[in-house]
Amino acid sequence: MTVRLLLILVVVFTGLCSQTVAQTSSMMPKAIIGSHTRVIVSVKDLLQSMAWWTKVGFSPLSRPEDKIDSAITLSDGQVIITLVKTNQPSPVIVYRCDNIKRLKAQLDSLTILTTFDLEGPSYKELRLRSPNSVYLAVRPSTMEDDFKATGALNPVCGNFTEFSTSATKLRDEQNWWLDLGFAPVRGDSVPYPYVNMGDERIEIGIHEDRDIASLALTYFMPDMEQRIARIKQLGLTPIEEIPTADNRIGNAIFQSPDGQLVYLFDGKQ
Repeated sequence: MTVRLLLILVVVFTGLCSQTVAQTSSMMPKAIIGSHTRVIVSVKDLLQSMAWWTKVGFSPLSRPEDKIDSAITLSDGQVIITLVKTNQPSPVIVYRCDNIKRLKAQLDSLTILTTFDLEGPSYKELRLRSPNSVYLAVRPSTMEDDFKATGALNPVCGNFTEFSTSATKLRDEQNWWLDLGFAPVRGDSVPYPYVNMGDERIEIGIHEDRDIASLALTYFMPDMEQRIARIKQLGLTPIEEIPTADNRIGNAIFQSPDGQLVYLFDGKQ
């Protein structure tokens, strides 16, 4: 990502801080795919990846299905991630659904493409992919625990605001999320078209024609300069950083050993 592109992203993200949010999370609709639980991140080396995530504020959670040699679940208080030793595309946003057979029929009626795994007479998992390759997995509520983050701030990165993604055509991506029951939260056409789509638990920030290589975790804090400095002291080096208007290093992008992006921005949201 060039410095110019990152600067434009910073302008947009920090500009959001002064906007009035259209709806609060308590007013947002429940998506037709159910309730969000966690995010699956594919990794090659579990312990190496876990060490990286702990440096950016995540701590291990107890999950009965996890095994130290294949899967580890962590949370920063706002986001729950499961590191899985696999080469499948990631990250994958996971949902749980009470009636997965009915959901499959509903998705078919909306002509939303799915792939799936069967278990007995029903579905073990439905997999969806947005027009710009945001991956979702939906599992029956009997097989996916209702993980819900505590809401506490990430002690290192601060306030998690959105999952950020790029779209070649904003309208196509936005309509796909609308079909899933997400609602617009905010958006604009300056300095480029973007829109945030939300349900009762998460927001997806869709940014048209931006250089966001994969779904990114985005955080905001007024003291982000100090937070970035502390992360660097822990041995992590950002892949991009850019000064604020008053020439402080208050914005940076970090990348996990397996390519997961974490955006840190100076300001409030």
